[in-house]
Amino acid sequence: MVRCEIYTPGGRSGDRWRPPAGGVPLSLHQFVYAAVKNAELNKLPPVFANGCLHWLMRPASFTTTPSVAVVSFSVTEETFTCLRSPPFWVPGAPPIRYGLSKEQLVEMDDQLCLVRDTRNTILYANVLEIWKLPDYSSGDWLLSHRINLSSHLARDLRESQILRVIGCFGINSSSPRKKIVITTSKHKIFDKYQKMVHTYDPRSEALETILSITETHSTPYYGPPSSRFSFIQDTLAPVHKTDEEIALSSDLAKVTGEILLRLPAKAVIHSKFVCKQWFRLIESENFIQSYFQHKNMDKRPKVMLLVKGTGQLAFSFSPLNKCLQEAPSNSTLLDTKVVCSKPCHGLNLVSTKTRDYLCNPCTGFHRGYSLGPSLLQSKAEEHAFTVGNKNVGLTFDPLTHQHVMVAIFYRQKDFKSRQYDLTCTLRWCNSRDRPQRSSVPPLPVNDMPPAYVEGMLYWMSEPRLGRSCEWTIVSFNLATRIFDVVPCPSWFARWNSRNCCRAFVVELEGVLCAVLADPVAEKLDVWKLERGQWGRAVTIHLEAYPDYSLKTSVVVPLAVDRDYGSILLNTGRKIGLYDPVEQAIENLYSLDQVPVVRIDMSSTSSAAEMNRMDSKMIPCVPMLYEESLACYTRVPKKQLLW
Repeated sequence: MVRCEIYTPGGRSGDRWRPPAGGVPLSLHQFVYAAVKNAELNKLPPVFANGCLHWLMRPASFTTTPSVAVVSFSVTEETFTCLRSPPFWVPGAPPIRYGLSKEQLVEMDDQLCLVRDTRNTILYANVLEIWKLPDYSSGDWLLSHRINLSSHLARDLRESQILRVIGCFGINSSSPRKKIVITTSKHKIFDKYQKMVHTYDPRSEALETILSITETHSTPYYGPPSSRFSFIQDTLAPVHKTDEEIALSSDLAKVTGEILLRLPAKAVIHSKFVCKQWFRLIESENFIQSYFQHKNMDKRPKVMLLVKGTGQLAFSFSPLNKCLQEAPSNSTLLDTKVVCSKPCHGLNLVSTKTRDYLCNPCTGFHRGYSLGPSLLQSKAEEHAFTVGNKNVGLTFDPLTHQHVMVAIFYRQKDFKSRQYDLTCTLRWCNSRDRPQRSSVPPLPVNDMPPAYVEGMLYWMSEPRLGRSCEWTIVSFNLATRIFDVVPCPSWFARWNSRNCCRAFVVELEGVLCAVLADPVAEKLDVWKLERGQWGRAVTIHLEAYPDYSLKTSVVVPLAVDRDYGSILLNTGRKIGLYDPVEQAIENLYSLDQVPVVRIDMSSTSSAAEMNRMDSKMIPCVPMLYEESLACYTRVPKKQLLW
């Protein structure tokens, strides 16, 4: 009795076994049975080529050698057919009935091939032949390769009990680097088997052994052990398709997706409530990732402003273009100090003195976190890029698909004695667990925000604390949860009490950069780290622009416009584009004209004091963002929807 069933994972009816659409024709029962018996006896899995599965029949299953040799099953049509036998099979002749089959099927160069082992079948012939079937309609097998097994180098192949060709590799079918891969198995003693992998170069006819191992098999008398060697192919194709995936692959879903890709993020979020199909489409991981790639393919910097929130949240988001068109009012001005990170996988970190928020400026999504108590109550240095006595960075864990906050808190910071004490905690953003204690950095870090580059966080060290007076970059690898150090460019001088320069790190165009701000020369020296070597990226001259003076404010390069080469500068109160060629700054937005409720100060206060006081109460804060639909659901999930 011959029966065939197909296993279908997923789909509208769920996982199930079912008969093929074409069934097994009665005229092919004998051939299918012979193919299955041969596969079972010789441990030969079916070979997939040209959209079909192929099984080789065993001639010994018949009284005389048949005129067909291969049973083929079309995956798309779900029908069985047979393919003609190769020339060395003589139809009608008595088949060989002893020993294991000396033929096998293999896929090579996208074609079905048949391997013939002539050992012990043809007198004085130690040859491995590879025949290919280029045309299914004609059914003609053509001899493609003959591998001589009589040479001294081929002894391991000649003496093996099992010899299998598993494929070939190379750039293409005509590549001179193409090599055929052959595996062998040889019984050594008792339950020990020696298994080897060889390569054969068809052009030079050179054989090379690339792997040899000895394995133990507890049941050697039940037939030779099967080979564990095979080729694999890198692919992202899913094994299991759900009803949702099937629905999202329809033509209507594809057209709807193309339309939604062109809408603003908030409009897409509102579109989720049109119908269930749209809701599933918009919340699917594939669409969220496609939306992110489509909206950010130009890689141009996008700026948004943080303004005062209208609800319980202390802040909200307003597009820069809208702020340029509308006059600011006191109702939109921030009344609390905030610091923003650059975007990391579609989300930003917004920090206040007491809490930290994970935000999507495009959709308004936010979630607040308490990373730990304020361990140091003494007054911290104030500028536009620090808040409280903590330093928090945002990174991304590719294993859990979660953003992770890395928070460093100082318990002691004394610049006079150079004594310090700090702690570090990690917080996975889609977990209800408390922040985890981590190892501490090997060096104290300064108060400037860290830079995120390719899964790593980088801080600039604080040379006024600890034993070292040199600037050094501190790195953190989330995968290993280990801190390390990266030497600064040799141009960075050793810090001393008379040195008024400030150093920090930024990410520009996906590269780690170290910035040395010299208030005396009024310039920023920017160095970039590529292939483990520091090179000067650009020098930003600010002496002609008092509003960007390094004597009164911290100026941070935020991003580079790839189309024009301009560098986006941020002081916390001003945003400008710096042209490295013309050494000129074009102001994009200034907060100097915004009415701010100031704390009472004496009329004799200096400009520096005024700047420090303004930095506590900046009315709105500029931030870079990426257009995305990234968010975390209220109920923790294993994956982030983005």
